[in-house]
Amino acid sequence: MLDLHCHIIPAIDDGAKDLDISLKMLEIAQKNGTKAIVATPHVIEGKWLPSWEQIIDGCHLLKQEGKKFGLNIPIYPGGEVAIHRDILDVVKEPGAYCINSGRYLLVELPAIDIPGFTEEFFFSLQARGITPILAHPERHPVLAKDPEILVEWIRRGVLTQVNGSSLMGRMGERSMKMAEFFLARDMVHCIGSDAHSSRNRNPDLSTTAEKIVGLIGLEKARQILTINPKNIIDSQDVDVFEIKLIPSSKKNGIFKKLLTKLGM
Repeated sequence: MLDLHCHIIPAIDDGAKDLDISLKMLEIAQKNGTKAIVATPHVIEGKWLPSWEQIIDGCHLLKQEGKKFGLNIPIYPGGEVAIHRDILDVVKEPGAYCINSGRYLLVELPAIDIPGFTEEFFFSLQARGITPILAHPERHPVLAKDPEILVEWIRRGVLTQVNGSSLMGRMGERSMKMAEFFLARDMVHCIGSDAHSSRNRNPDLSTTAEKIVGLIGLEKARQILTINPKNIIDSQDVDVFEIKLIPSSKKNGIFKKLLTKLGM
């Protein structure tokens, strides 16, 4: 399995605080079967705005230091880019902040709302040859209330990345139920640990992988955990599952039942 979302570069955002923690995170990932990591520090206008060179240098440092301890997982540069109009002045083409300097970009919505320019933002990226990958949609309250918003984005070419911690219930029941719901409808294209430390939010994806196999079967799990992430890292096309639609006659009842379970 490959981890497409990890805050493992030391002292660059709210992830690993220092190199020692970064190396512990790397050790946990390697021990539990992760074959590659994409380092995705936050890129948030006005808060965290590391340069692309800083991210590349951070990956290089971590790889070099890791080798001293037998930690040989490939680490690729990327970023978790907050959706903001001004970011489009920085991300003008495939390359900076994109996964492995390629044509896929991990993007993040604000915590509680969806900006009115979000679809315009996605289209602007796509017009520049960049495919947006939406980070942890299962955590977003608006998408929980109206999953059809995400269905429409996927139909327009947006990919999704679900957090392992959400699937395992560590981010609350709502996030877990929504992650399971999106998986069941074939709306998930890759997984990330979204690890920030070597403790509570660590990069162990082994139990997540087991749960995914149990939920959707080995073939689809392999697609999400290995094949799609490798294609993303290599800037190759990703085969997207056909979304399982809910019949209109059942839709309101299913959503109502789901929202009731989530206390919404």
